[in-house]
Amino acid sequence: MTSISSLSKAVRVALLATTSAALMTSAGAYAEEQENEGFERIEVTGSKIKRIGELSPTPVTVITGAQMMDMGITNVADILNKLPSSTVGISPETSNNTIFASGLNKTDLRGLGSDRTLVLVNGRRFVAGSNGDSAVDLNTIPTAMVARMEVITGGASAVYGSDAIAGVINIITRTDVQGVELDASYTQPEQSGGEESQFSITAGGNFLDDKLSTVFNFTYAEQKELRPTDRDFLDNPVSSIYNPDTSEGAPTRIPYEGRKPLSWINEAGTFFGGDGKQYTFGSDGAMREFDYGEGLIEGPGNNGNYCGPSCEGYDPVDYGFIRTPLERMVFTLNTDYELNDDHKIFTEITYVDYQSNGESTPVFHTYNPIMADNAFLPEETKQLMADTGMGALNLYRIDREFGNRTYNQDRETMRFLVGIEGVINDDWDYSFHAQRGQLEETSLWKGEIWADRYDQAKDAIFDDAGNIVCRDADARAAGCVPLNLLGENQASQEAINWVSTSAGQTAKTTQTSAGLVVSGALFDLPAGYVSAAFSADYRKEESETNPDQELIDGTIFGNTANPMRGEYDVTEFAAEFSIPLLSDMFLAHDLGLDLAYRWMDYSTAGQDDAWKVGLNWAPIEDLRVRATKSKSVRAPNIGELFSPKGQTFASFTDVCDKINVELGPDDNRKKNCQAAGLPEGWNPSDSWYLSNHPGYNAGNPDLKAETSNDYTIGAVYTPSYLDGFSLTVDYWAFEISDAINYITVGTAVKYCYDSESLDNIYCDLFTRDATSGDIVDFVQSPVNSASFDVKGLDIESQYNIPTDSFGDFRVHLIATYLEQWEFNPTGFESDLQVEVGQYEDPRWKAMFSLGWQYDSLNLEARANYRHSAVADNEWKPENNNYNDIPSHTVWDFTGSYDFTDDFTLRFGIKNAFDLEPPRNPYVYDGDGYYDTTGRAFFLGANYRL
Repeated sequence: MTSISSLSKAVRVALLATTSAALMTSAGAYAEEQENEGFERIEVTGSKIKRIGELSPTPVTVITGAQMMDMGITNVADILNKLPSSTVGISPETSNNTIFASGLNKTDLRGLGSDRTLVLVNGRRFVAGSNGDSAVDLNTIPTAMVARMEVITGGASAVYGSDAIAGVINIITRTDVQGVELDASYTQPEQSGGEESQFSITAGGNFLDDKLSTVFNFTYAEQKELRPTDRDFLDNPVSSIYNPDTSEGAPTRIPYEGRKPLSWINEAGTFFGGDGKQYTFGSDGAMREFDYGEGLIEGPGNNGNYCGPSCEGYDPVDYGFIRTPLERMVFTLNTDYELNDDHKIFTEITYVDYQSNGESTPVFHTYNPIMADNAFLPEETKQLMADTGMGALNLYRIDREFGNRTYNQDRETMRFLVGIEGVINDDWDYSFHAQRGQLEETSLWKGEIWADRYDQAKDAIFDDAGNIVCRDADARAAGCVPLNLLGENQASQEAINWVSTSAGQTAKTTQTSAGLVVSGALFDLPAGYVSAAFSADYRKEESETNPDQELIDGTIFGNTANPMRGEYDVTEFAAEFSIPLLSDMFLAHDLGLDLAYRWMDYSTAGQDDAWKVGLNWAPIEDLRVRATKSKSVRAPNIGELFSPKGQTFASFTDVCDKINVELGPDDNRKKNCQAAGLPEGWNPSDSWYLSNHPGYNAGNPDLKAETSNDYTIGAVYTPSYLDGFSLTVDYWAFEISDAINYITVGTAVKYCYDSESLDNIYCDLFTRDATSGDIVDFVQSPVNSASFDVKGLDIESQYNIPTDSFGDFRVHLIATYLEQWEFNPTGFESDLQVEVGQYEDPRWKAMFSLGWQYDSLNLEARANYRHSAVADNEWKPENNNYNDIPSHTVWDFTGSYDFTDDFTLRFGIKNAFDLEPPRNPYVYDGDGYYDTTGRAFFLGANYRL
């Protein structure tokens, strides 16, 4: 039997990859508990097998809820996005202009996409965070309920099922609450905008003779919006222009610092007269020449579309958010009820309601004819039009009267889970659960207008009595009110009300699932027991959207939507085995083999499987080597499968025309065009290239699952001569094939004929007329065409240094080196994208912390590092002179003080040195990768009753 000291060592090693000394302390507490109560099998992260004294071969990083609170973090996504192994998925910093995604918080392990990162709560699935998607919205997880988060950065489909290609984030909730705990925090940036506040109450205890235990939490959190005008560096943006120096060897583009309004459109309305001059309208509605301020920007290309900061043009800096506002309420109630010493019933109830909204410019018009007899035209404008023969003027205008367009989102999530678990006998136990989760989304788009009413109301004339009326008699009968667009604040409120509208959409996502796990010891080998876990799972996912009729009809400005219905179900069976091979031998302190296999049957993608082989070898007690090889899968989600048809128009090249057909590779293009029935020398009809062609965007019900072949090889070193020190190093690699990627019609046409034959996924995406050969229809949809090849190295080290007189010190480093990051959207060599070393995927990312605890005082300095990078790996000196992006290190200083056993105060400075994003056109606004809040101060308090 394993000794108490060996068990303590094993558990301590299992928790090595931790970002908090508190977890190292918990290992000791665990060992003490075993000494008092006897051995108990535990579930090791990354496995469903419960065992004693074993280490999973899967690399794991552990973050405690207490650590997040000490860092002033109010959303679990914020700490996950700081991990070097992760990148930002959809977040309030990246979702402002994505209509249905405002406020979402999704993490993205390895940068492989949020849908390839599986988020679990207590080892079980959670309902998706947005309609048609599979990724969990981390806004639904209250930080006050988090005991720890276990981040498994490797393929885990064999253990947990689909979506775990890049890894798993398992959020373990608290079970140890006794009494009532109040917690509040507030973060105030040095410059206003982006404030954060959070309040929570957590209560728990044991009741009914200690048979019933409960933990309840209510959390309210608010994050204020951040606008470009709220920060000095955002109010003074960095963009780029064509280089005015067009001499040989000069770069094509150069950076431009400062505001750069568009010169040809503004909020008052501007037009070009028949005399070649540009005009606009003053606050009194009078016409005057347009003021270019410092003048048009010199240089070739589209430089002349922009003018200096003080010109009267439209300036996008004045609109939109850098970070969307977010307000959320989360209720959680978890219970355990002991039926007897061997069996208990458990429940998890979650209710979340949160609001967010994105914001963009008001509606705008670039084709906006105003007739010469318009009743609102000033006399001087009428005279100009008469003198220059203008029957109408085209008014370029940002229509600020209707307000900024906002995309208000209300998401309501409800999840109920009930389960029973217990022991079957001395060697086997079981756990069964069933759950239902539901997400309801309400989207409301404000600042919209009726497109037809706008056209009717602006076309104003004088009637016979000299009154200004709408020209269209039917519109007048319907209540049309004339709209004056010539200058700001010229329109009447009645006209604004006639034209204005809002539109919305409701959506529902439902997840129903059940799972059974039976775990225990099969038989004894000389090195120990062979352990196993057998599981069966069923899951059904359903989604639907219901847009307002005006969105379906396309009668409002710029937005259309169609209803969607989609569902699938999956049945899964899995088995895991942990086999001890050697123990207490020369160069084999222990050696174990882990095997896992999962069979899946999807109602949409069909049958598939996943597997994993892991080796865990400790040649000596201080050193452990681990390796895994696995196959993981991701089944297509409802949005990819069932997104409704929506009409679109596109202009593209037909590669089979007589010029382009000769340019294809390996003669495939010419051969395939002829095999499709197009004779040599064929050309589309004369009118084909002169128009945009109608087609559709839609889901693809024929998608199959993605497949990843991945492996990790690593080592864990915990020297006995250096107590408190640990070092882990893991090399990892992912090769994903048949990855789902959206294909445009131009790409489909090209690769239909550049493939080896016409039997390929691209040729099915468009249709030719049987007589003329013209392409007359197409669908742009996702297909299994892409691949990823990603490799890197994770390093983590921690050193805890206790002293008798000066307190306890701790040093922690976690870093990721990215060796390779390649993406190919089509499978053709010419489309290979090598992204490693670009700013999205820098070579190195790291998190370093230095902590000190003395009595009741705890202080920590933390640095987040991004290595220097480039904007584009295919950059050439003639492209631009701003390709290099410097390294970036943000420092936070935090601390806490325990005034009593029941009262703790937290404090800190985030981004203490007020470091801005690099002044580079690509990332000056953060782009989700760099902090845009700037220096901020936070204060928090926790009081336990």
